[in-house]
Amino acid sequence: MTNDVIPVTFPNKNGERLVGVLHRPAHAGPDDAAILLLSPGVKMRVAPHRLYNKMTERFVALGYTVLRFDFHGLGDSAGEAPDRLLADLYGATQVGRYVDDTLVAMDWMQRTYGTSRFIAAGLCGGALTGLLAAQKDPRIASLVALSIPVILDGSNIDASRYMTPTQLRGTRSRYLKKFRLWEPEVWRSWKRFFSMQSHYSLILRSLAQPMAERLKSRPAPPAAGQNDGRPGAVNTAQDNTNPHFAPAFLRMLSTSRRVLLVFAETDRLLWDFQVKFLQRHQAETDRYKECYELHIVPRANHIFSFSEWQEEMLDRACLWLERGAPVPVSAGATRR
Repeated sequence: MTNDVIPVTFPNKNGERLVGVLHRPAHAGPDDAAILLLSPGVKMRVAPHRLYNKMTERFVALGYTVLRFDFHGLGDSAGEAPDRLLADLYGATQVGRYVDDTLVAMDWMQRTYGTSRFIAAGLCGGALTGLLAAQKDPRIASLVALSIPVILDGSNIDASRYMTPTQLRGTRSRYLKKFRLWEPEVWRSWKRFFSMQSHYSLILRSLAQPMAERLKSRPAPPAAGQNDGRPGAVNTAQDNTNPHFAPAFLRMLSTSRRVLLVFAETDRLLWDFQVKFLQRHQAETDRYKECYELHIVPRANHIFSFSEWQEEMLDRACLWLERGAPVPVSAGATRR
């Protein structure tokens, strides 16, 4: 008996036809949840390097039904994405543009196949869409989040202004390598520098970082309005942190829904997550540490380009799925 691969379509709330592929296993596994593979953006339901196809194959082998589909305005689905710049598409995704499409997909699965529990999964913006959807809909029982962003993008946001110390050190190291004149890439870098194509404010900021750190006499106080660690509180610190991330993440943990976080070691989003979320919410996340797992794939990049990086990520995700979910507690309950 073979697995079923079924092309599907269903309308979203605006009547736009969404297009996807449903994969049904030959033999269902012990978990009755279906996995939603949510689009990371312009790479659509396939993802970079056909990553979602590979994830689907492994998840179906575990006995999961998997739905991967295109959000409206992307891929084969109807509708339009109004953004002229890719950064603005990312920014719109990060504040929940495609959450309603995700909820509609679950409604369609429930009507058509009787599925009432879901595992949201995805890369980057797809992972964040799943997290924001979980905040609205308890049918999402858990989340597999690859390279999830905690920051906001947009053509009006200068991300270099809000780089973490680790990111600045890495940038400074790369610029100092420009003095290795025997390397061909160095000459291309100098050509960009003298042709006014370099990011000069970023260069200055990274080179000035060591002096700035020495001049600090004491730690800076928390920014006004910074999240105090409670589920639902919003971080209004003056940086590029997404104010929707912490409330959604802490809400999911506080209701005993499991989260697997997989980051690539060289991905700037890992440093953003550690500095702009974990450090600010350490006490809260420690309370719910049994509900989430963080795994870092050594040397990998943001999209897990190489097969060995993909295999490590997939092995970790499958092991995590096989462990199953904890017994849920009522929303907002206090864990002891």
